[in-house]
Parts: sequence; structure tokens; C-alpha cells
Amino acid sequence: NFLERDLPKVMPALGLGDEPVPLWWTTDFILASPVGTPSEDEKWIVGEFNCSCVGISKCLAAYCQDATPNACYTDISAEDLVEADRYGSIMGQKALGILSKGFTSSGPVDVSDITCVCAFWPFQ
Repeated sequence: NFLERDLPKVMPALGLGDEPVPLWWTTDFILASPVGTPSEDEKWIVGEFNCSCVGISKCLAAYCQDATPNACYTDISAEDLVEADRYGSIMGQKALGILSKGFTSSGPVDVSDITCVCAFWPFQ
């Protein structure tokens, strides 16, 4: 239901009705219906959208953190690299298709009303 019924309403709800949905994005959904609600009647809330720093889960082995401070690209398995490359190729093809149609943005997005930006990176 989300892709067919709700997704076309996302950009207008954000005040960006003339813009396409971002090429690569993720969202966290929170179930808002009581337990036992039939699936076709369930209501879901979008907890957050992420379209500025979407990760490729197949590349998590290269993520530096306290336990793996020297993690790097070569730590990704050959199998996962194939999948990560496949995802990247799909996005590249989609982006090229959008650009080759002559899509132009209506301009910069006004972010002056943003009051909070959350970051989970361990800034120091």
C-alpha cells in the first residue's frame, strides 16, 4: 500500500510537490495500529527519512568503529562487494535516466525552518 497509495503523497506533504522522490532513500516505519489489526487496515508512521547519508548494508564491514578502528574497503567480502556494486550500478542507471530526460530542479530546498539536525556520528 505504501508504494502505490502513500508514496505519491510524501513530497507534497513536505512542501516539495514539484520535486521527485529522492533517488536513494530509506525510512523507519513505526506501527501505530493496535495488535491484531488486519494488515490491510494497519496504520504506519514514518519515524524518519534519510536521503543524505544512506548506507549500503553490504559495506558495513568497512565501517570504522571502536571495535574495528582500522576497518576498510578490503574487509568487505567478495560476495558483498558484488552486491554493493550491483546496488551502485542500479542507482547510477536510474540517475542517468533522470538526467537524460532533462530533469531540472525547481531550485534549492528552503531549509530555514529546520530547528534540529540529529547526528549519530561520534563527533569530538
